[in-house]
Amino acid sequence: MRPPVFSGLASVVAPIQIRLFSLVEATNHIPCGVTVKYFQHYKISLGIVLCLGIAEPGYAPYTYWHVWSIDSSGNGADGVHTGDINRDGLVDVVSGWEQSGDLILYLNPGPDSVRETVAWSRIDISGGVAIKGIEDAAFADLDMDGFDDAVLSSIEGDNQTLGIHWLAGKNLEDSADWRGFNLTPTKHAGYMKARAAQIDGVGGADIVAGTKTMDGNMAGIFWFKALEGPPPGTVGQWQRFYVGAVDVKTVTLVIKDMDSDGLSDIVFAGRQGVGWFRNPGHKALGESPGTAVWERILITTKGSEFTFCDHIVDSMEDMIVATSHDSGMVAKWLKRLDATGRHWAEYPITSDHLRTEHSSSLKLVIKGVACGYVDEDDKIDVVFTGSGHGHGVFMMTPRTDISSGLIWDLVNLTPYANYMKYDNLRLVDMDADGDLDILTTEEGWGFFTAGEGVLWLENPRRPVVSLVKNTLAEERLPSPSLDQHQR
Repeated sequence: MRPPVFSGLASVVAPIQIRLFSLVEATNHIPCGVTVKYFQHYKISLGIVLCLGIAEPGYAPYTYWHVWSIDSSGNGADGVHTGDINRDGLVDVVSGWEQSGDLILYLNPGPDSVRETVAWSRIDISGGVAIKGIEDAAFADLDMDGFDDAVLSSIEGDNQTLGIHWLAGKNLEDSADWRGFNLTPTKHAGYMKARAAQIDGVGGADIVAGTKTMDGNMAGIFWFKALEGPPPGTVGQWQRFYVGAVDVKTVTLVIKDMDSDGLSDIVFAGRQGVGWFRNPGHKALGESPGTAVWERILITTKGSEFTFCDHIVDSMEDMIVATSHDSGMVAKWLKRLDATGRHWAEYPITSDHLRTEHSSSLKLVIKGVACGYVDEDDKIDVVFTGSGHGHGVFMMTPRTDISSGLIWDLVNLTPYANYMKYDNLRLVDMDADGDLDILTTEEGWGFFTAGEGVLWLENPRRPVVSLVKNTLAEERLPSPSLDQHQR
């Protein structure tokens, strides 16, 4: 069991305050940030405290979280990845903008100003590589010293490249000090995802990348053997080897030891299922990397995006696989049955309310999934992002043990939208207050709308305590960032 991190006044104030903001927003039909500037914070807090005597906290299907903008200046922000590239202990962010062709590093300014868009350092780290059509960007630790030192870019558009971007100079915040090159200048393929890890036991981190079906070639997984000298080396020093096929395109890619043999395996999701390729071993990869056989092990045939989730302390991580398109089933909980990674039990994650608020004929596709103890009770929470018509970000929590009950509570964390296109999400502590916030992107229609950009949703549990303490002591006007950056 995981005990709540705090209780008492704060645990009651949090849900009441967020419902109050939601009610005002719904009543005025304008963004919450605009509404709040007409109400001084201390008055809201006083009202909350006065209502405590009659309030009864409980399950609420609409608990809209505060949305903060990190960047909305580009077009088509296509996913996020997190790391700590400046080694200050704060969550840094990297994102690629598909339509405007940007690869941007965002340095976390710290908890005092993390809610202010202008406080985030915004650095173009493309380093000379053409980025238009980028599908994914991810931090990488190429020299395997425990610290991120590069970014990998996967581009499926006209450029169809797989890029390495690193700091060649001394100033992390100077775009001129960043360099980049295309790992595959003669390999025509649309790359979707790339991650770095030790694959063959030699040298620094190798790179694993997944493609999409293109020009009659099936989508596949490849690995690039790390060079023997210091990274990043040169294009010609990286050798590419084929691992295996993926259906249609690589949606999710994780490098992880799936069978407890000490070797890094490759876990993938295509459009029609989730599986993994078993590492054939350092000896096989060292003697003949081009012919070494990676056994393909299928976990489930239905589903695409996935995440690992350690719900029960049994030394084995389970998986959650997103499945929902137009049905009530949102995802599947895959319970690992043994250490081999070959045997799994499936339990549905369903909701009768996911498609009932508005017309169920409108399309909603799950785009991202992550799990964690978001509301800090003893029940695991699963957070989803979606694309289409509906609530772009929502959370589900099991009412009973997952294997014995099928009922999940659903809480919508963003208002209903006639069209939105969120991408993946990360559950991270953006403001260093000890709880899990949500980092994501909303890329819009691309050529038709630029989208909301790189966003984070603030977990309402902890900040409310600070708000009550500070605003009851002195009157403060709303900060400019609240007015400008609330969705």
